[in-house]
Amino acid sequence: MAGPHLIVLDTGKGEQLDLQAMFKGYKASYPQARLVILAESFEFEGVMRAFAAGADGYIVKEIGCQSLMESLRLIALGEKVMPSALAQFLPETMERRTRPARPGPDLAGTLSEREIETFRRMCRGEPNKVIAQNLGITEATVKVHVKAILRKLHLKNRTQAVAWALGEGADFGGPDRRRSAAGHSSTTPGAIAA
Repeated sequence: MAGPHLIVLDTGKGEQLDLQAMFKGYKASYPQARLVILAESFEFEGVMRAFAAGADGYIVKEIGCQSLMESLRLIALGEKVMPSALAQFLPETMERRTRPARPGPDLAGTLSEREIETFRRMCRGEPNKVIAQNLGITEATVKVHVKAILRKLHLKNRTQAVAWALGEGADFGGPDRRRSAAGHSSTTPGAIAA
């Protein structure tokens, strides 16, 4: 038996579910299944939690029948589907990324220098392998740093960490050390550089 292709989870009225654990269980039992949240109403934090947990779609119940069917079809084809209400948060997010970083939490007091460098690169979307190459360390060491960052900031995964950094205007406390083509360090001031 192949199992379900789509799993639609009705979150009910404002229930706080452990989506990480639920999705992990579903993926273990049905690895090919696409996971969809059917929510009572739109909540930005709910959308963030759902996708951080591994959702492939987040659909609000007020959607029409035809739109629901088309959304499910797109998810089944491998697309990510999000509520259109999410668009209202994009201008604010873009404004945050283009304006100078506001003073935020002092990460230098919480994270080691190497963890800050790792976090900065993680926020740029660099995968562990690229971070390791750029910092001259092993990929296993990068994973140790990422776990330490998540533990110290009380976050569950990389997605939450990046969202937290963007939302908090995290101050990475010092220059960005990037290698130039000649192999010399260059410094660029700034908090989170994309």
